[in-house]
Amino acid sequence: MGVISKLIPLLAKRKAKQIAEILNRPIEMTNAKLMSILEKHSHTMFGRNHMFSKIKTPEQFSETVPLQDYHTMKPYWKQIHATPTIPIITADPVIWYVQSSGSTGKPKALPISKAGLADYSEASMLFLMSFINGKQGNEKIFDGTMVTFAAPARIGEINGVPQGYMTGISREMVANSLLRNLIKPGEEVFNMTNIQEKLWAYAKYGVKENVTALAGITTLAISFIRKMQNEYGLSLLHEFKGSKHEQRIRESLNDDGTLDLQTLWPNLIMVGATGIDADPYKPWLTETLPNAVLWDNYAGSEGIYGTTLLDHTDNGIQLLPHINYFEFIPETDTQKDDPRVIPLSDVKKGHRYEIVLTNLMGYTRYRIGDMLTFIDTDPFSVYRIGRKGRVVNLTGEKLSDAHVNEGIAAACKKTGAQLNDYTVMGTINGSRAYYTISVMFQNEVSLSEFAMAFDEAVSSANGEFKHSLEFGALCPSIALKMDFSHTENIIESSHIQAKSRPLIPEIAEGGV
Repeated sequence: MGVISKLIPLLAKRKAKQIAEILNRPIEMTNAKLMSILEKHSHTMFGRNHMFSKIKTPEQFSETVPLQDYHTMKPYWKQIHATPTIPIITADPVIWYVQSSGSTGKPKALPISKAGLADYSEASMLFLMSFINGKQGNEKIFDGTMVTFAAPARIGEINGVPQGYMTGISREMVANSLLRNLIKPGEEVFNMTNIQEKLWAYAKYGVKENVTALAGITTLAISFIRKMQNEYGLSLLHEFKGSKHEQRIRESLNDDGTLDLQTLWPNLIMVGATGIDADPYKPWLTETLPNAVLWDNYAGSEGIYGTTLLDHTDNGIQLLPHINYFEFIPETDTQKDDPRVIPLSDVKKGHRYEIVLTNLMGYTRYRIGDMLTFIDTDPFSVYRIGRKGRVVNLTGEKLSDAHVNEGIAAACKKTGAQLNDYTVMGTINGSRAYYTISVMFQNEVSLSEFAMAFDEAVSSANGEFKHSLEFGALCPSIALKMDFSHTENIIESSHIQAKSRPLIPEIAEGGV
C-alpha cells in the first residue's frame, strides 16, 4: 500500500462525521446555510435590492425574494461582465466565468466567486471521501491512476476574467495539493477540444497506467470505455508494438479485436458519474468492469447539489444541504406564472419537482432548469434527474426524459441488454405516431423485445402513454441500431462538454 493510500483513509474518517450530519440534520443545515448566505451577500447590489438584511427566517426569504432564472439575472450578469470586482451578486469578486453545457440552448458564461468555488471544492471532496468510506479497500484507488475526463479551464476571458468549463476550473482551483497532483493525465490532454483526438490521447495514456478510477465528464468517460472495448484494440497494439506495453495489450485482446478491459485494468474499482442519468448504462458497465462501482454525483454550472454519500446500491444521490439552500416546485406547478414553492422539509417520496437553488455562487432562488424525483426523504435522496420542459407530446402522452430514462433502464434489465448509447425520438409518419428508440448495444439483443419492454415500463409510469397505446392513437415503439454514437455526434457538433439528449422532439420519418 502506498503512502497516499494510508493517509487518505484518515482524512476520510474525519469527513465521516460531517457526512453523518448531512444525512441526519439536513433541514437545520440547509436553513443555517441560507442565513449565512444572506448575511454574507446582504451588501451586494442584489442583496440590497431584495432586502437581505431584513430577512430573518426561510419563510420571510421565500416571501420577499422572487424566483429567478437566466433571464431575470441577465442584467446583473451584464454588470458583472463590465465590473467584476464590484459586489453585485456576491460579496467577493468574480474570479471565473463558467461556460455552461448548453443543455437548454446556447452555452452561457456564468460568474463564480472564490467563496462559492470553495464550497464547490469542499463538496467535491465529499464525493471522493464517501467512496473511500464506502467499504474497506476503496482507498486502493490511490495506489494507481485516477483518470479524469475534464474540459479546458480557459477558453477565453471577459474583461480580464478567465472563462472555461467547470471540470477544468475546479481542477485548477483544488485547494488540496495532494489531490491536485492525483488529477491525471494533465493539461495537454484536458485542453483538447476535438473529441476523437482527445479520446485517443486518453487511450494511449490509459494503456500505460494502472487505472483504478474513471471520473469527470461522464459522456466522455462512457465514450472512452466503449471505444477502448470495441474500436481501439488493434490500433493500440500497433501504437505500442515493440514497447513494454505490447504484451499487456496482447493479453487483453480478444480474438475479434475487442479489448477485455477487466484484464487491461484489473484494479479499476470506481467509475464516477455526473451530469446524466447513468442507470441505463449500469448492466454494460457491470459486465465490462465487474470490480468497479458506479458512484454518482449531481452537479452543474451553478454548483454541486448532491453526491453519493451512502454505500447502498440504487439509493439515489443524497442532497448537500450544507452547501445549498433548497426549495422545490411541484411538477404540476412548473409552468404556472406564480408556482407554488415548498422547502426541503415538505417534499414527498416518489414525487417529482423542479429544483430551486440558493448558494454562495450568487444564485438566489434560482431555477436551474432541472427536474428530479425523490427516491427517499430519509435521507433526502434524488434520482431521475432531467431537464424541465424536455417533453414530447405526440398524442397527449407528455413523455419526459425521466420516463425515457426509466423505460430504457427497465428494458435493459428485462432483456439483458448492455447499452452503450441511446436516444429516443418522437416520430410522425403520415397518420402514424410512435417513438423510435435508437440504440447501441454491446451484446446481441432482440430489438423488438427491447421496444416492447420499453413500452411496458413507460406505460407503468405514464398513464397517458399507456392509454394512447391501448386506444391506438400511439403506435408501439420501434428500436433501431445506432450506426454512430449519438453522444459523440452532439459533442462534435457543439462542444467538448455537451451532454447527451435522451429524448428528441418529434421528427418526420426520414428527418434524421
